[in-house]
Amino acid sequence: MWRRLSFVCGVLLVVVCATPAAMAEQPTLSGRWSASAMHITWNIGDWGDACGPKPGGGGAPAGTVAIQQQGGELSISGAGRSYSTTRCWEQFPGLAVRSHSGGKRGWRTVCRTSSGDARQATVITTISASDSYITFDETGQYQFVISGQNCTASTRRSRSFRLIQREGEPPPAAATPAPAATPTAAETPTQPTPTPRPEPETATAPRAGCENPGPPARLEVRPSRKLMRPGEEFAFRSKVLDAQGCHLRSVAPTWRLADEKAPAKLIAPGKIRVSPDAGESELVLSASVGGRAVKVTVEVVSRERYDALLQQGGFNEAGESTEAAATAIASGSIGAGSAVAGDEGTTRKIIFVAVAGGLALLFGAVGLVLAVRNRKRRAEARRQAAARHVYSAPPPPVPAPAPPPRGTVCPTCRREYPPGTIFCPVDGNHVVPIEDQGAARGPAGGICPVCGQGFDPGIRVCPEHHEELVPAAVYLAQREAPAPVQKKICPVCGGQYEGDAEFCGEDGATLVPIN
Repeated sequence: MWRRLSFVCGVLLVVVCATPAAMAEQPTLSGRWSASAMHITWNIGDWGDACGPKPGGGGAPAGTVAIQQQGGELSISGAGRSYSTTRCWEQFPGLAVRSHSGGKRGWRTVCRTSSGDARQATVITTISASDSYITFDETGQYQFVISGQNCTASTRRSRSFRLIQREGEPPPAAATPAPAATPTAAETPTQPTPTPRPEPETATAPRAGCENPGPPARLEVRPSRKLMRPGEEFAFRSKVLDAQGCHLRSVAPTWRLADEKAPAKLIAPGKIRVSPDAGESELVLSASVGGRAVKVTVEVVSRERYDALLQQGGFNEAGESTEAAATAIASGSIGAGSAVAGDEGTTRKIIFVAVAGGLALLFGAVGLVLAVRNRKRRAEARRQAAARHVYSAPPPPVPAPAPPPRGTVCPTCRREYPPGTIFCPVDGNHVVPIEDQGAARGPAGGICPVCGQGFDPGIRVCPEHHEELVPAAVYLAQREAPAPVQKKICPVCGGQYEGDAEFCGEDGATLVPIN
């Protein structure tokens, strides 16, 4: 009883503490955003001469976009073309939305070609958002059979959006532009303007109490984010401090680029040089001491966008953010990791976790003491019963039989399948678990007479062909005489099927015959 009481108290504590944060209203995502260039990678599998030119491209440039939030969906215009979270970015001929789910901070859309199309394609688009940052990710799988040749390819597209000005809020304070320097005869218009760098620290006497500093406890790097143009150089400033805040000048972090193929290179510890021909992108550098690392970001932008981003705020006149990236080095730190100085939210989380953990330990200790006392009472009762010759050992407990795994059933044709099946191989509809013995005897769904796709009970018309659905039994009875048994393969996972299977039971993709 005490264990259950401690568990209930812990749950109530978590709910009460988390309720104010959950009730806070999320700000709107409508406003102006800065979009990065879309990064695209293609992987070509089998691709014979009959397949034609190999696929490629399909991206979008960087730029400023306007985002409008309407209900639970977003519409984005600018930096390439208009787009909505209700569909996929890919515009492959015959591709249509098959499923969509989303809310205020996350969306997922699945697009596929029809089952009768010789060019089978499946595209999955995923978008996630915070209050000031949005990520876009899309994957595509393509399977063609042309003149007896298999044509397979896959692609991935990704980009990010950073908030400039939220709708209904005042614009950020514009940074005061630096006075233009008078050009000299030695200047050439083709040379990049170097980014101003702060003066290096001078060797000064250590502050009071820092004559004998302790072991490293904190690593700080400034700035946490830097704007750079192609061809420029910049040196990040790092400090290793002890627990008292004393600067350990004899300890220096180790630097490296996260992507070795990035259009930049480290020319000194913490000093980066961007290639003159680099395009707009984000570069990540890491500085590490004692096995702990902190990451900083370099945003490479064109010369035109550089001035515009300075005017929008968030960076000083040198293109540097005001925050420092920091991490705790001491082994006793709680949640040591990359953080921004002055992050009060992280401190509150640590305090909450510590309080919750302490209460859980207290309840656990009380429960342990009570359990030991009950065990002693039962042992004493057994000894007294044995002395009166009336003690009899209780029968060993009979373990309860493990419940059998639940099977699945297709809501369209009511065919049952073993556990683990996701899609019906006959009509491609999602299968559902068999909750009880009567679950498979409810009303059945219908099948589209054109594409053969099955739908749940209650749907009367095919969303793609606008044809009235027919009962599964009628559709299967009207099909032509079965052709000779032919093996089929899933273009997504490679699983093979026989018989009248038309869809993959793992991922719902339309099967194609094996030549």
